[in-house]
Amino acid sequence: MYAAVAFTALLAGLIQGIAGFGSGPVQMMTYPLYWPVPVAAAVSVCVSVPLNLNMTLSYLKEIRWKKVLLPIVPYMAVCSAAISFSLSIEQTLIKRLFGVFLITLSVYYMFFSRGGRRKLSLPLTAAYILVSALCDAFFGIGGPLMVIYFLNKTDSTKEYLGSAAAFFLINGVYNSVFRLAGGILSAAELPFVGVGAAAILAGVSLAHVFAKKLNDALIKKAVYVMIGLTGIFNLFA
Repeated sequence: MYAAVAFTALLAGLIQGIAGFGSGPVQMMTYPLYWPVPVAAAVSVCVSVPLNLNMTLSYLKEIRWKKVLLPIVPYMAVCSAAISFSLSIEQTLIKRLFGVFLITLSVYYMFFSRGGRRKLSLPLTAAYILVSALCDAFFGIGGPLMVIYFLNKTDSTKEYLGSAAAFFLINGVYNSVFRLAGGILSAAELPFVGVGAAAILAGVSLAHVFAKKLNDALIKKAVYVMIGLTGIFNLFA
C-alpha cells in the first residue's frame, strides 16, 4: 500500500510539474481504492501541502495577498460545513457522486476549457468559490475552478502561480487540521501522508528534468482520459 501511495504521488507531482495542474485528480484516481472517499480526500489534500508550499516560496514576491485572502473566508466556511456533512452521507452515494464529478471534470477539460483571461462577474465569482469549496470538501479536488478564478483575477502568470499556490497552501493546512480534529484523518494515515509528500516533491523535481522532452498537450489529454475512466469505474463499480 505504501508503494501504491508513493507511485501515485510521484505521478501526481510529475503531471503537476509538466502540465501545471492535476495533482489532486491523479491522487484521487487511486486513493479511494484504499480508503473511503472522505479519508482519501483528506490524504490527498495533506500530501499536496508541501507541493503548494514549494510553489508559494518560489513565487513569494509575486503573490498579491489581498487577492488570496478575499475568497479564503467564504471558501473555508463552506468547505468546513460540507466536510462535516460528508460524514453523514452513505459512502456508496459519495463514491457515485465522485464518479459523476470526475466524468464531468474530464469532459470539461477535454472540450470546454479555454485559456486566457476574462472578467468574472460577481455571481460567477461566488459560484466558482462555492462549487470549488464543495468539491474540495467531498472529493479533495477544489482546484479546477479556483485555478480559473485566479487566472482571471491576476495580471501575470507568475502572480497567478504564486497567488493560487498560497491560497491552496492556506486552505490545505486549514482543512488538514480540521479533518484531523474531526476524526476524518487519523494517526493511521499520517505515515502514508509522509510517504506521499516526499514522493510528490520528487515527482515535481523529475518534471523539471523531463519537461522539455515530453509533449505536455499529449500528457494533458492522457490525464483527461484517465480521469474520465476513473469516474466511470467509481460510478459503476
